[in-house]
Amino acid sequence: MSRKYRQRLQQQLARELGTVRKDWQGRVTVALLYPNRYYLGMSNLGFQTVYKEFNKLEEVVCERFFLPEREDIAAFSSKQPLLSLESQRPLKDFAIAAFSVSFENDYPNLVHLLRLGCLTLYSSRRHQHEPLVVAGGVATFINPEPIAPFVDLFLLGEAEDLLSRFIHSWQQGQQQKMSKSTLLEQLACTVPGAYVPSLYRTQHYADGRLAAWEPLPPAPARIKIARSKTSRQQPAVTTIVTPDTEFASATLVELGRGCGRGCRFCAAGFVYRPVHFHSSHLVLRTVAEAGLPVDKVGLVSAAVSDHPEIDSLCLELRNQGCNLTISSLRADSLTPQLLETLAASGLRSLAIAPEAGSERLRRVINKKLSEAQILDAAAAIFESGFVHLRLYFMVGLPTETEEDVKAMVQLVKRLKHTLLVVGRGRGRLGTITVSLNSFVPKPFTPFQWTGFCDLAVLKKRIRKIKRELAPVANVRVHADVPRWAYNQALLSRGDRRLASLLEQLVKNQGNWPQAVKSVNVNPEFYVYRQRQRDELLPWDFMDHSIDKGFLWREYQRALAEKTTPACVPESCTACGVCPAGSTPS
Repeated sequence: MSRKYRQRLQQQLARELGTVRKDWQGRVTVALLYPNRYYLGMSNLGFQTVYKEFNKLEEVVCERFFLPEREDIAAFSSKQPLLSLESQRPLKDFAIAAFSVSFENDYPNLVHLLRLGCLTLYSSRRHQHEPLVVAGGVATFINPEPIAPFVDLFLLGEAEDLLSRFIHSWQQGQQQKMSKSTLLEQLACTVPGAYVPSLYRTQHYADGRLAAWEPLPPAPARIKIARSKTSRQQPAVTTIVTPDTEFASATLVELGRGCGRGCRFCAAGFVYRPVHFHSSHLVLRTVAEAGLPVDKVGLVSAAVSDHPEIDSLCLELRNQGCNLTISSLRADSLTPQLLETLAASGLRSLAIAPEAGSERLRRVINKKLSEAQILDAAAAIFESGFVHLRLYFMVGLPTETEEDVKAMVQLVKRLKHTLLVVGRGRGRLGTITVSLNSFVPKPFTPFQWTGFCDLAVLKKRIRKIKRELAPVANVRVHADVPRWAYNQALLSRGDRRLASLLEQLVKNQGNWPQAVKSVNVNPEFYVYRQRQRDELLPWDFMDHSIDKGFLWREYQRALAEKTTPACVPESCTACGVCPAGSTPS
């Protein structure tokens, strides 16, 4: 094995605080794989939570694997396999290989890790003695189908209650010396959220659309997504602190899951319904009991500033000597006390997400923000002493026009004027950073039926925005690469037929054009095509309790430029998740 690779693992391990080390003797050995590099994996609170939950089980020893750095990959072969971080053992030595997948763009990396770990790629060809390949994470319970042929078992849902049920059922199968096929049948029938792709068959129409998705007995007809019981759920919190992450040496803590705003582009706002916030008391206790340095605490949630006790929570953390880091804030939920506390914490930059430049387009996406609210929020941020403001926008949203693009430019210029007015008063000007992301339609959202914007149009609009804002001092524009968003749109709404493309992509070292030429797959069928209301979608077999008819009605409301009130847990039945209450008008 490359000495440099081993040294890198040892150095990463040496800089960690909170690493779990267990003896292998008599324990179930679980390899937890993050399909990207260490820096990103250890920045991911979900990945750290799964690591903690596995290792909480006395009968389990769980060790981590990451995609090696580029300079290390060239040294890999059958004699120099992928190694775990903790004990530097090869992947094939583990009983279970469990992938935690948060992003569809990491699907090719999952295949790459299987190759680097010297495992058989396809589940149907994998031998009995090889590790059972399992996958979970939010990307998998939005749409797991592109990687389904590579995975023996998906665990779809929240990990807190799911993992112990899985391990218990797996141990029973081992004690009874079950074959792999029998074991998978047992797991499919006994573990909530368990999905075994080999127990289902798909059929397609001549035009490529999905015609049928058929379970083979004894597999369930639909997969109910596993949910942790709110009464027992604890806030997720950092298990391992390391300087080698995006949030260097910070303890991250989860404020809640989901978002009730109902933005029509956001999968998290639908698949995590109903929104749930942890009490400030529970969050504070979780941080205190984490056993990690808490001089820097990062607050994590899809809607941080929507937490009902956010002001008092941040103030208490500051009183305890914690410096705070925070993700983007809602422009309409900022308070003077919250801004004062964050500024006192040493933050100099905050982010808000208008998403669209015009109020018309914000109505389409159900982002209920007026221009006045956005301008007022920016003024309050600058007046509180913050120097820099980041703005998140999307390009290529459904119904977007050239007028909407112009409106985005004009909004940024008005925000710059606000910065100028406030900055002159204090003798210092800051910067505004505009972050442009291409809109990607996601499953389980009202926009799951719409197509991705044409690449040429996206590039033209991004160039226009950059050109119009280039002369504006103290304004910077950063944009994603539309082709990457195109690839994400392909993986987000693809089906099992993309497996051959993913395999070729790894063989061609990430060269997408070459991989596409090598297979009989038309990416544009998945990316650009408008779906019909009654079309069977590849992810329809998953049950998030959301009424598909509700999503369609929301799509029609979007096209009609009508907004919908925010989700109020257990007080309405509009989306189908909450069982009792009355439907709002």
